[in-house]
Amino acid sequence: MSEKKTVNWAIMGAGNISYAFAKFFPEKNEKCHLLAIGSRSYEKAKKIADECGVERAYGSYEEMLADADIDAVYIGTTTAAHYDCIMACLKAGKHVLCEKTITVNYRQLKECVDLAREKGLILAEALTSIYLPVMKFLKDRIDSGIYGKVQFITVTCGSSKEFDPKNRFYNPESGGGALFDIGCYAFGFANYFLSSKPTVVKSEGLLCSTGVDTTSATILRNADDQFATVMLAFDSKTDKIGIIACQKAYIEVRGFIRPQGCTVTYMLEEGRKEVFEFPRSGGFDLEAIILSEDILAGKKECEICPMDFTLSILEIMDQVRPQWGMELYNED
Repeated sequence: MSEKKTVNWAIMGAGNISYAFAKFFPEKNEKCHLLAIGSRSYEKAKKIADECGVERAYGSYEEMLADADIDAVYIGTTTAAHYDCIMACLKAGKHVLCEKTITVNYRQLKECVDLAREKGLILAEALTSIYLPVMKFLKDRIDSGIYGKVQFITVTCGSSKEFDPKNRFYNPESGGGALFDIGCYAFGFANYFLSSKPTVVKSEGLLCSTGVDTTSATILRNADDQFATVMLAFDSKTDKIGIIACQKAYIEVRGFIRPQGCTVTYMLEEGRKEVFEFPRSGGFDLEAIILSEDILAGKKECEICPMDFTLSILEIMDQVRPQWGMELYNED
């Protein structure tokens, strides 16, 4: 165990997601402290710092990363900017928690992972769902065999975003599209509960006039003959539902992006149901606490959201885009 008792955090970026991370940062937890926020606009950084009680505000990322008191950085910039931000943080010797989707393709992420491992730093994606306790609870129960083998997983994830080419959701220069905004959660849910990563990926998708994706349907199959279907949409809002069908029961996780519980139905026991609920959390606090605990323990990887898991999601993303005729992000 390291002698250090508290991890000093900084936030890179001053948009809405960065504000949310600052607002819900667990300052009452002695293992982590939010020390600074940096932005290309000092005024924006100072505004969030003042509202959220953050001690230091910086008007450039370079100035913030030069602060020797900072141990870890949460990156809340746009998806397209993540790669450069991650590399800058790692080169400055900082641990990194990066907002989803972590990079725009597998190659970028692999370079970041290689550098993090070379320097002995933790790099993790802020994929909120994975940090919430219901996910590990379910995975442990499924792995125990209590429900029998997982046969298939189905994920439905619809979000209604009004079309605006200038908005980041539809702007290719910002890393727009349903895949990067909500797809990481959906494919992450499927990959998390499959016993091995997919070896077959077949997908159809629709692109809008800006070149980013709006609707898609994907079938995954792994070497264990488990299947998963993933439906994504930017133009039709649905409940975010993940269903895991096992031999003895099926599990329904509603709101799987920020899951607070699940329902298990035992089909061989006349439909008997079990409902499991967990304390509500937005996830930002848990992300900071979990990463801080890993850092203080001297770990080189986030155990809850390891990089090999995140790489497996980016592998799928790289495979579906060409099947849609989408050229964006493939060679960046």
